[in-house]
Amino acid sequence: MQLKGKTALVTGGALRVGAALCEALAAEGCRVVIHYNRSARPAAALAARLRRNGAQAWTVAGDFRMPRSADRVVRQAVAVAGKLDIIVNNIDEAATVYRNTSNDKKDKAYVSVTLKGSEKNRNAIGAKIILFTNGGIRTYEKNPVRGFQSSMEGPVHIGLDKTKPDSVFLVWPDNTFQRIELTPLQPKMSFVYRKGLPVFDYRKISAHWPEPTKPMEDITAKSALNYKHEENSFGEFDREPLIPHMVSTEGPALAVADINHDGREDVFIGSSRDKKSVVFLQAANGHFVKSAQPAIEADSSFEDIDATWVDVNHDGNMDLVVASGGNEFFGPDPHLQPRVYLNNGKAGFVKLEHAFDNIFLNASCVVANDINGDGAPDLFIGGRSVPAEYGKAPRSYLLQNDGNGHFTDVTASLAKEMLQLGMVTQAVWFDIDKDGDKDLIVCTEWDGIFAFMNEHGHFIKKVLTDKKGWWNFILPVDIDNDGDIDLIAGNLGLNSRLKASEKEPVRLYYNDFDNNGRKEQVLTYFLSGREIPFANKDELQKQIPLLKKRFLYAEDFAKANLEQIFTKEKLENSQILTANYFSNAVLINDGKMNFTLEALPWQAQLSPLRDAIVVNANNDSLPDILTAGNFYYSNIQMGRYDADFGTILLNQGKGKFSAENINGLPVTGEVRHIRKIMINQKEAYILARNNETTLVIEFREPAIKK
Repeated sequence: MQLKGKTALVTGGALRVGAALCEALAAEGCRVVIHYNRSARPAAALAARLRRNGAQAWTVAGDFRMPRSADRVVRQAVAVAGKLDIIVNNIDEAATVYRNTSNDKKDKAYVSVTLKGSEKNRNAIGAKIILFTNGGIRTYEKNPVRGFQSSMEGPVHIGLDKTKPDSVFLVWPDNTFQRIELTPLQPKMSFVYRKGLPVFDYRKISAHWPEPTKPMEDITAKSALNYKHEENSFGEFDREPLIPHMVSTEGPALAVADINHDGREDVFIGSSRDKKSVVFLQAANGHFVKSAQPAIEADSSFEDIDATWVDVNHDGNMDLVVASGGNEFFGPDPHLQPRVYLNNGKAGFVKLEHAFDNIFLNASCVVANDINGDGAPDLFIGGRSVPAEYGKAPRSYLLQNDGNGHFTDVTASLAKEMLQLGMVTQAVWFDIDKDGDKDLIVCTEWDGIFAFMNEHGHFIKKVLTDKKGWWNFILPVDIDNDGDIDLIAGNLGLNSRLKASEKEPVRLYYNDFDNNGRKEQVLTYFLSGREIPFANKDELQKQIPLLKKRFLYAEDFAKANLEQIFTKEKLENSQILTANYFSNAVLINDGKMNFTLEALPWQAQLSPLRDAIVVNANNDSLPDILTAGNFYYSNIQMGRYDADFGTILLNQGKGKFSAENINGLPVTGEVRHIRKIMINQKEAYILARNNETTLVIEFREPAIKK
């Protein structure tokens, strides 16, 4: 690389490794600018030493930052030939310089724009240059600091190869703007901020592409459905530090039905432990009024995960069935029992005692269906996990109603394969084979998606997909209007450190690895073809202390394989859970109950999807899907999943979707449930969010342009 005559800015140049780099650059005839953050003395001494040896060297102060990886620090340097070269200062290693060869022939046009901002922002940090070109829009933002201790060159570098700008706008940090011209004949340009410029209208950008969906609006305040879920504090990672995510934050429950015979739909929203669940009655004007419910409020020590309105005792009134969870209590604890509240016909509720004798589970869902044709609704309640034993398969229950609201476990006699179904996340009753009776569709964590086919009141398990994921929900819908029922399925998504495939799955080994009588979870994934623990050495040895003696040094631990860390015998005797597919997906039915799994577009893979509902987003004949999700309570190394702001899956026909943002309405937070509700004879949607306010949203017809 030819360095003679060039100028290099070296951040941290006065440090030991940086000083060696400065000396190497100076020896090649390069002018050296030594940057320092705090003390000027070491940098000045180094510059003086270089000058004594005949080099050109200066010092500069400032707050340059650099991205940091596990074993190296990357620093970006300034080149003077229209390209950006990179200097990398490696921790305790030789420095490296990367030469940019992308335009050595100087046949690719570019413009380098220098900006001088206002008095309080001399470098115009935050300015934008917006190009309308080639039928699209490009935005360049001046923000040289890109991460921890990293910075890049000040001028805005704009590539113009095969580009003919139609119009270019320079938007200053105060959102005033001026129109500018960019030409390859003048590769270096500069602009100075001046007062009195007009304010830029960002509708010029948004109007460039017409919105593909109808706009939505938040009508929560207008409907007066004012409720905020407050998640209780429970240190689940203190109890089981090696689990991948918490399963104690699955609420709030949400159920919609007309419970007082006035023709208007009402709402139940479940609470976390030590908070009060609520019932809202819809008034004639579409406003919701909180109804006093002493019996429900008396059970505030329960955590309400899911609920359904159903007439359990044949009196014509919608009763309330609530599934409890929270993953805090264990064993035969009353807080793990489902509950039934009987309706007096006027939306007044009393608790039915002994509705679920000897039924205890950390539940994920409750869904109702008459399985034996006696006119009394029966229940399926899914088991989410075994409290304090994540990795062990929980019980799920098929429960038969005696006609008065008391339920008996008939799982073993009618659906034996449900006994060890695994970690159920959601279930829905739906006649998927169109034979006139409803089947049960179930999705699981660490396993597949199944249908229990109703064969005259007995249920036979059918695998709809053998792809094992962290499935969150299933939504039956005829996507392609061919008369067959397809499925939308929510999963972890692809925006995660964990990558899963058939060849390189994510696994969870569940065993007592240190022989202390308590089982631990070892989560593994593949990196460069090698299966390794997800938890680091410190995290593992806190739970499995013998590893501290087995591996005194982190280097030895890093080089060891799984068998060397945990022993072959322990791994082989472990209960092993596997996940090999994390995409949010659609399952297309070929008409013969064979399903083809297809990943949704990448825009729908940015976060876990937790629920969905069928909508008509663009007034065509194809069903569209409103989805929402996010999940915050993950292992600290995974971080929280918060990249979904509400997504419309716009049906393109033939089983294909485009993923669009909700038009005009970002949905933040962790959405757990979505339910349709009619408000003033208009369809709206309630979104129950964990540790946040409940949202009510609806489509509005766009204004007709005159």
